[in-house]
Amino acid sequence: MFAIDWLLITLCIVAAYWLRCLVLPPSNFPRNIPTIPFYVVFIPIFTDWDQEKTFKRFFRAKLEKHGAVKVYFASKWNVLVTRPEYVAQVLRNNEVFEKSGNSEKIPFAVTLEYLGDNIISAGNDRWRRYRKVMTNSILFPDHKPLAGHVQGLILVLDTKYGVNNIVSVPDIILRFFLACVGDCVIGCNLDIDMNGESVLSRVKYLKRQIFRPMFMTFPSLDKLRLPSRQRAKGAIKEFKALLRCKILQERTYENSERLGLNLANAYETGDITEKQFEDNAIIALVAGHENPEMLLTTVLYLLAKHPHIQLELRTRLSEAEPHEKEDVPFLNAVIFESLRMYPPIAQLVNRITRQSVVLGKDIHIPKGVYVGNNSFITQRDQGYWPNADSFMPERWGNTEKEIMKKYTLAKSKCEITAFHGRNRACLGEKFALVEVRKATIAIVEKFEFSLDPNWKERITPTGPIWPVQLSLHMTKLSETKK
Repeated sequence: MFAIDWLLITLCIVAAYWLRCLVLPPSNFPRNIPTIPFYVVFIPIFTDWDQEKTFKRFFRAKLEKHGAVKVYFASKWNVLVTRPEYVAQVLRNNEVFEKSGNSEKIPFAVTLEYLGDNIISAGNDRWRRYRKVMTNSILFPDHKPLAGHVQGLILVLDTKYGVNNIVSVPDIILRFFLACVGDCVIGCNLDIDMNGESVLSRVKYLKRQIFRPMFMTFPSLDKLRLPSRQRAKGAIKEFKALLRCKILQERTYENSERLGLNLANAYETGDITEKQFEDNAIIALVAGHENPEMLLTTVLYLLAKHPHIQLELRTRLSEAEPHEKEDVPFLNAVIFESLRMYPPIAQLVNRITRQSVVLGKDIHIPKGVYVGNNSFITQRDQGYWPNADSFMPERWGNTEKEIMKKYTLAKSKCEITAFHGRNRACLGEKFALVEVRKATIAIVEKFEFSLDPNWKERITPTGPIWPVQLSLHMTKLSETKK
């Protein structure tokens, strides 16, 4: 009995210690910043709250006061910073706050199988290697196919809107941006079938597997090797291999700056491995269609929700010459304000402290702690953005020079972090904005639209931020004039 009693006591102590490590941050974490309660991680799993509601209830007050918190995410405790000065310090010091990515943080997860080790999340040495191969292709894409794809987008919308004038937006826009990134950046056709299944359907399936709230919050569950997760891993491996083969088959040396050709050449010369080829091809596909897809969907959502702003934009576009429409100041103001309110990739926790460091004046962070930033919270901070929850394109200014200057300044001061600035900034930012401008102009000039009254208005509960399954009531402008 004595031995059994001691065994039970030992098990209780171990269980208590494990529970303490799970629900409370480590004792060496900074004590002068607040902790977001552990139970908050269950909100997107067991409730219908979206990220905006969760942010206002649990994050806003603490982060606007302290600028940093301790938060549980991806199976571990992390430090989340949102005050622009703190974010700037993190982004500026890549050697201290080095990106480690999923390959170091969650090597067992399905998310890693999908995104791998890539130019966005890799540590400094591998990042420099990938940049040599990929930078020019992403910074200088081929714009020529864009016009045709925009026309195709309008044709599809024109066909779909005829059914009770209600259009479900996501699939139409997803297909548009997949075609754009394939033709303009990667250099292969992503608007066709791969082994009897469309790229669109494959991508949709993989997204459903990856962005499940339970596995986003607790990726360590993938260690259990559940059958559904193993099937997802198999589907991911198959898709990445098919993409690699497609790039190799369709590469043309006339398009010498296309990403697919450059990745293929680097692979064949031994500068990168087959896995690195696949990982960077998939991240180009994912980031190249997801970020602009989510931004355009958000722009349409906000214009539908604020019809007076939609009308003002349409009026200003109609007054501009065809070659001047993309430079209409109010267009950029609408897009930048949409980006501020709903940044597509809000939270990134993929940097690790390689040495002990003091954040700001007195927040001591030990070595080996994951540090992240949340663009949604930074860009809604009421101390930096008056009327932060209001859609106000006019806050950016009136002239093109004034608007671009304010946007550039906000990025440099890390008050806008949607494209995650400094020398690890998103290489595809300029092209994404070009795509969104062209698509917005075409849609606004062709259709008048409002929110579908049967659509439940909410943004995503976790992960990327955008309105969930946005549905619009659309009417051709030619019909409204009859």
